[in-house]
Amino acid sequence: VVSVYRCCGERRDSPGCQVASMHVTAGELSPIETGYIQSSSPPGDEGYIPQVYALDCEMCYTTIGLQLTRITIVDMNLKTVFESIVKPSHPIVDYNTRFSGLTAKDFNNVNTTLINIHKQLMNIIYNDTILIGHSLESDLKAMKLIHNTVVDTAIVFPHRKGLPYKRSLKNLMAEHLHKFIQDAVDGGHDSKEDSVSCMELMIWKVKSDLQKSRRISSES
Repeated sequence: VVSVYRCCGERRDSPGCQVASMHVTAGELSPIETGYIQSSSPPGDEGYIPQVYALDCEMCYTTIGLQLTRITIVDMNLKTVFESIVKPSHPIVDYNTRFSGLTAKDFNNVNTTLINIHKQLMNIIYNDTILIGHSLESDLKAMKLIHNTVVDTAIVFPHRKGLPYKRSLKNLMAEHLHKFIQDAVDGGHDSKEDSVSCMELMIWKVKSDLQKSRRISSES
């Protein structure tokens, strides 16, 4: 049996398919997690309607680990309600382009920080807002947002082996909606495409379950 890298299929003794100027770490190096916010109660405005959003975040490697660098939020009509490039609090050492789709030029003249993002999100996401995402815990951690009303497509569509295994969003879209996403060779992921995909998956799931329920009721 020959061991190969999952990313490129090359043998373990090959030079590898990626070259970087330095080592990086996936998690934040800070021993204390700070700067979190928690979604608040909705406004008491008459006519307020709780919303359902899907979101996706992209992260780059900085001197303290992975940090948020792009966020996209879409509504049930697949329209973008919020999108922004985010300037991390520490210097970027690897743009993680293969997955983030971001390069140095994307950050030209970008001064929006996570603090700025938090101020805007507090007017979009309330504690009764349903947030949909894939492996959503990673996005919420990158956003430094504490929020309990969530739907995670990685849980709704579980891996046959169970956790910690998870099916990829790309695989789920191909199987259930016959759509092919994340096909760019060098362009990385697109947070808009991924957030839209999460919303489409859950809309399909709800409709599918409703049809099954009606069919069972009619047969009983």
